Amino acid sequence: MKDYLSEIDARFPVRNSAAQKAAFREYALAEARTGAVPAREEENEGHTNLIFGDPAAARVIFTAHYDTPRRGLLPNLMLVTNPILAWTYPLGTILPLLLAPALAAAWGVRKLLDLDWALMSHRLLLLGVYTTVYYGLFYLMFRGPANQRNRNDNTSGTAAVLGLMETLGEKPGVAYILFDDEEKGKKGSKAFAAAHPEIKENALIVNLDCVGNGDTHIFCGTDAAQEDPLYETLQQAMADSGLPHRFFPAGKARMNSDQKSFTKGVGVCACRRKPVVGYFTDRIHTARDTVADPETVARLSDALAAFARRI
Repeated sequence: MKDYLSEIDARFPVRNSAAQKAAFREYALAEARTGAVPAREEENEGHTNLIFGDPAAARVIFTAHYDTPRRGLLPNLMLVTNPILAWTYPLGTILPLLLAPALAAAWGVRKLLDLDWALMSHRLLLLGVYTTVYYGLFYLMFRGPANQRNRNDNTSGTAAVLGLMETLGEKPGVAYILFDDEEKGKKGSKAFAAAHPEIKENALIVNLDCVGNGDTHIFCGTDAAQEDPLYETLQQAMADSGLPHRFFPAGKARMNSDQKSFTKGVGVCACRRKPVVGYFTDRIHTARDTVADPETVARLSDALAAFARRI
């Protein structure tokens, strides 16, 4: 299987601007056509998704998002099996920024009531500077510069889908989609699901996000996905592969990615595990997102190809 992970990371490491995304899409479409897989772009509410094969006739669709994130001020930890830390970690980083303006405003009101106008002019200036810095930090957090290293998030998932497509080719009952704008709130997959309600409800969606850096692949499926007979087939194929993995219901594992846009969504990510913390993925949305193993991605693609052949 071609090492798509290294090739995409070398040629298209950032897929954030319109031009960067367009260049990658041209490459991906050419790769699909080389393998004789029908390929096209589909615009859904201004988001350009890449469609390979026939999703309308597919029982299972392998997906990933091809866009890359902005750089965060703090590392974005995916805490997959620890819901308490998953909530308290981001809250603990943002709470000081939320509390500080309220405290500053209360302090400013108290000084205003003291009617110390000379002092107030200086204090108001300082408050204005603080407020500018405060909102500037929030802007950088959500709308800052594009992250320059994205080997795991989500070059690894994109590479795994293209590797699957290379291995399986055009196969009845199977399709592949690379979604746009997951990093903006799963907008590409949400728009696609809204445009194709029958696919949203009926197809088993196996979504690959950050699958290259970890020693265990975590699968988390919705209740509807677990009730699909193909889910048991997927579990058996993974067991036969020998690849370290764990299956969790969506209520027991937290993975915020494009599978959540679909009724039968199954999210897949590679994780490490530590006591107390549980399974997690780190480095993403930072300059340290340089670690993803082509062998890990290839082994996952091979296991999923074996699953697809049983359909």
